[in-house]
Amino acid sequence: MHDIQTSDPLGLFITRLEAARIYLRCHVATVDRYVAEGRLQKHKFGRKTLFLLADVLKLVIRADFPDTGSGGPSGSTRRGRACSRPLPVALETLIFYVIAAALLIRFIMLHH
Repeated sequence: MHDIQTSDPLGLFITRLEAARIYLRCHVATVDRYVAEGRLQKHKFGRKTLFLLADVLKLVIRADFPDTGSGGPSGSTRRGRACSRPLPVALETLIFYVIAAALLIRFIMLHH
């Protein structure tokens, strides 16, 4: 993190790579897209581009991100990682049954 001192203390700054990897857990190109779409404000200090940590954290917890997954109404919202997409219900169900079957097999093997 970079604590850049200005006449008006804005807060802690982080790099694009830190914003992508540590906080948003996405590719740096996604951070650039958020800047281009106006979702995230960048701050230039000479040749260095930094982001306010508070702005990045707001982006993570924003509830007004449109749901990009299929199956929901176009105006629906979701919470969670800014870069993740929800799994289809069929895939979630399959994963659940595979894990349940593996646990059941393990239980049976341990008790025989």
